[in-house]
Amino acid sequence: MELFFALLENSRGWNAVALALVSFALYVLAANFAWGIANAPASATAKLLRTLAAPRGMLALYESLRLGFYIGIPFTALYFGWIDLRAVGLGWQDLDWADGTRWAIVILLAAWLVLMLIWLPYLRATLDVLASPETQHPLPRRLVELIYMQAHWAFYRAAAVGILTGVLPDALYWGAAAGLGLTLLEAFLNPRVRARLGHIGEADALVWSMGQAFINALAFLVTRNLYLLALIQLVLEITVPHLRPMREPQRAAAPPLPTYAARHLYANKKTLRSKTAEFFGSLGKKCW
Repeated sequence: MELFFALLENSRGWNAVALALVSFALYVLAANFAWGIANAPASATAKLLRTLAAPRGMLALYESLRLGFYIGIPFTALYFGWIDLRAVGLGWQDLDWADGTRWAIVILLAAWLVLMLIWLPYLRATLDVLASPETQHPLPRRLVELIYMQAHWAFYRAAAVGILTGVLPDALYWGAAAGLGLTLLEAFLNPRVRARLGHIGEADALVWSMGQAFINALAFLVTRNLYLLALIQLVLEITVPHLRPMREPQRAAAPPLPTYAARHLYANKKTLRSKTAEFFGSLGKKCW
């Protein structure tokens, strides 16, 4: 009962948790809705929605919605004071840069070594498997996704830390674990993620992101600095070769070779043209 009343006293924490659960539900519903539309080609509703999504302006709307989801929701929680800057890893002057930087270097070197030992042999062993273009993104797009992931992970973690502060003695550690668990559960409930996890090449980006989420949670416990967390992920993203060659887009098939009848007809036409030219040539010589 004491634990229950302690949770009730953290009203700000409950606001952050409610917003995090709303964010979680929105992601799961949107992911399952999109998967259902993509896998129902005969449905009239699916055809109508694909037609409405075809204009270029819909892409801008889609990216705006993603920006609002990944950045707008955490900003809202910060603006209303539902999560603390320290729990997020922000607040330039309140951060221990010296100790955090030392730990960030240790985490970065250890993660880089482990990832190099895992990804390079894996890519060499599956070199004949090519990735589809939709699973590989250019560097600018990957940097945008890096910012989105950092904000999303930090929000879930901060919401958990906020509700557990004053309830558990190690709220920071339990909050980081709860935020990581919610992130992994969110990804698992996406049917597209589950479908890709069963295919080599398609699952690379997903496994890489999950590994980054684990490294992020571990690094937060020792650095408590979101800037350093983003820097660690950026260095790993650039220096660890984790992308495989992409599958080339299908080209138009070459025209079929002519059959025997077609070749015979072509030869007859060529012979007829040559004989006609020879006849008119000899006729011209006689006239002259």
